Amino acid sequence: MSSLVCLLRDGRVLFLNNAGVRMLGLSAAADAQDELFESFVVEDYRFLMEAGWELLAEEDFLPLKLSRADGQVFEAELRVRQAPSATDIFLVEARDISKFVKSAEALREREERLQGVLASVAEGIVTINDSGRIESANPAAERMFGFSRGQLVGRDMTDLLPTSARERHVRFFDAYMAGLFPTLMGRQVEGMGLRQNGSMFPMEISVSELRHGRHRLFTAILRDISERKEAEDRIRRLAHHDTLTGLPNRNLLNDRMNHALARIKRHGGHMAVLYVDLDKFKPINDSLGHEAGDAVLREVANRLMSCVRSSDTVSRVGGDEFVVVVEEITRQGEAALVARKILDALEQSIPYHEHQCQVGASIGVALFPHDGTTIEEVCKAADLAMYRVKHSGRNGYCFYSDTDGEVVAADDDRLLE
Repeated sequence: MSSLVCLLRDGRVLFLNNAGVRMLGLSAAADAQDELFESFVVEDYRFLMEAGWELLAEEDFLPLKLSRADGQVFEAELRVRQAPSATDIFLVEARDISKFVKSAEALREREERLQGVLASVAEGIVTINDSGRIESANPAAERMFGFSRGQLVGRDMTDLLPTSARERHVRFFDAYMAGLFPTLMGRQVEGMGLRQNGSMFPMEISVSELRHGRHRLFTAILRDISERKEAEDRIRRLAHHDTLTGLPNRNLLNDRMNHALARIKRHGGHMAVLYVDLDKFKPINDSLGHEAGDAVLREVANRLMSCVRSSDTVSRVGGDEFVVVVEEITRQGEAALVARKILDALEQSIPYHEHQCQVGASIGVALFPHDGTTIEEVCKAADLAMYRVKHSGRNGYCFYSDTDGEVVAADDDRLLE
């Protein structure tokens, strides 16, 4: 649409072009002749005219609202210039900018809705330019990394990563910008995030790219997966650990023994398996109840752990049955030493409220590969040795002999070959 053009003297219309006639909804230019221009201005904006046309002529464009003959109001942009040939005549040009205003309002509403969505989502959303710097971040991202509003903008993305991960991030970013690894975009990867206070947390990251001319903008969706990881750890722990004592259960025991046997078969060496069955435990359960029994089992687990090295394994495989795996032994006496340490550790009574609970242990010891070439054979040998101790008076230990199938007491320190 063409612009309205008119000439004013003392604020009254001398001339109005055809575009102005149409814009103001008039029948002819004569309808505006000698009319005050401010009569076409919405009342709330007429104060501008009161300032004087000379002052308005010093401005560039003035936004205001005009009224058509039928009373319809529209957004306009006004520019006033003093006529060069006459100081008392002013040239007024006006443009209908209603469509532009509506478009701007619609855009602003869309932006407000988008900001509302970004503010409400739980995931952190950051945009990163092709230099690796953050251009925007939603509230969830700011909370996730412990920053106040606006503090993330302008920071390098590596500031949100632990020091150990920054070099790798830069290498991959540079490689992608150079045209390598085009499949990086859109993939979900796991990594560690770094909060402002220095603490770290596991997060899941997916990145998408938007090209704008020669520039690239990256949008990263960040999720704090701490709760998910904790749940996975709990599930994994429940699958591999005894819920009462926290010791490895039979599944994890078998896994560790298989790994130990594989190492021995590759590199040589020996391993001892000790079956530990508690003595005098049932009377504690019967007289004091299962809570007392549970307390005793937890303390027994702690004492057994104190008798072995960090590379060894203590496992609870039954109600009052434990298995101890001692790896990388060179002498039979090393296994005997562990057995004696266990017996000594259990000699001291275990307090439960006002009661003193006394237990002992019958321990059977078998050696790999002397007493068997498989896990099943060695465990069976240790189990048989443990039952011989049970039948011969309890609270002791003995080794399984693979020469004649007999269980014999062994406390020597002979070298294993």
